[in-house]
Amino acid sequence: MSAHPIIAVIGHPNEGKSSVLSTLTEDDSVVVSDYPGETVVCQRFPLEINGETLLEFVDTPGFQNPTRLLDWMRESGLTDEALLASVQEQFGENPDFHHDLELMRPLREGAGLIYVVDCSRPLLEVDLAEMEILRLVNRPRMAVINFKDADRSYLKDWKEAFRRHFNVIREFNAHQARFPERLALFETLKAIHQDWEPALNRAIAAFRQDWDYRRNRVVDAIVRYLSWALRYQAERKYAHEADRVRIEKELLQQYRDRIEKQEKKLFEEIRRHYRHHLYQFELPAQSILQEDLFSKQTWQVLGLTDKQLMLAAAATGAGAGVALDLALSGLSFGIFTATGAALGGGGALFKGKELSKVRFQRLPIGGFSLTCGPSTNPQFPFILLDRALVYYREIVNHAHGRREGNAEASLMPQSVTSSSFSKDIISELSKVFRDLTSSNPSRRDSAEKALAKVLLEHWIG
Repeated sequence: MSAHPIIAVIGHPNEGKSSVLSTLTEDDSVVVSDYPGETVVCQRFPLEINGETLLEFVDTPGFQNPTRLLDWMRESGLTDEALLASVQEQFGENPDFHHDLELMRPLREGAGLIYVVDCSRPLLEVDLAEMEILRLVNRPRMAVINFKDADRSYLKDWKEAFRRHFNVIREFNAHQARFPERLALFETLKAIHQDWEPALNRAIAAFRQDWDYRRNRVVDAIVRYLSWALRYQAERKYAHEADRVRIEKELLQQYRDRIEKQEKKLFEEIRRHYRHHLYQFELPAQSILQEDLFSKQTWQVLGLTDKQLMLAAAATGAGAGVALDLALSGLSFGIFTATGAALGGGGALFKGKELSKVRFQRLPIGGFSLTCGPSTNPQFPFILLDRALVYYREIVNHAHGRREGNAEASLMPQSVTSSSFSKDIISELSKVFRDLTSSNPSRRDSAEKALAKVLLEHWIG
């Protein structure tokens, strides 16, 4: 007998068996296919935390001959372990029953079971035969109604049949289930076998602790990225003054490319923490993250509104410069913000897509130097934060059983971006972003801790 609960997941192809398994285990190596015959032998998927297996799921083939098998079982008069052993003896050499016997192998070894169906189709005689087989072998069992879409036409019929055959019935959408829904299903599993309750309690506590760990690691990653991006500068030295225009253009591109590269690294780190490893995760076609960081669309959709930007500027003492921008350009693209130097009348107003003033210097040993960054655009850190939060929400809400983008994602994700922030949060974040650029390590460290606190309290859940 295993030291941890083992659950066999049983069901027809194209009804969500593999999707349920993939979502529960957070394992995207589970093959999710609409075609029968993809699973011919049992495959085990342990749920491990810190190297300890807390729970184990088994992907099984579908039934091959449930009606013939049930007829023999009824004639045998056997139940429970005796029935499972006799089935193996009777049909072990018959290739026609290979799938049926392979499906029952984990049950012979003491596993409980989850029987997965899609209630959008009618209940058939073959389904009733399968349910009766599972009732006769009398292993701890739960029926899971997986909703692949909104069609619940036959839900009542399925529930009536389930009540005659299963200890517990639960509805579960494997394509939309988030962490709370996964935990709720694990909680329900405790009801099918009282002896498993201590082990499942330990597993659930470990899952909660692991989830908190992931949240903290994601927050750390976002804070590190923002702290770096707000201090980043690119520099180029060159010999001939005539090259200045070309070098300046290349330097601006280098500045943007480096920040975009770091953003991609951040996104990959978020993916790893939530175990989306193997399949090609694709963002929804309408997601704002389909646009690159410095595109016009990004700056129109994300970041602060004009009114909020004035508030942010006031919080950091840059109000006059931002007011000038609003008067001249309306800030529709969020890229015309003046530097702090503009407040003294000596700064440049950035036009086009420039986010940071390019500083020119004649070198004492000959030649010239151009430096781009750090950006002093008060909109910039909010754009960076918004994109990180949108990506985080895409990943954390993407069930492993779903192998395509979230269709419900919005081009205008106001609920998680700067436009939804309160005045107090905008003021607090503006000061934090200012302090992240400080040359004083202690002040910068305090700002990083303050940013992490705000993220955990409001957005990273």
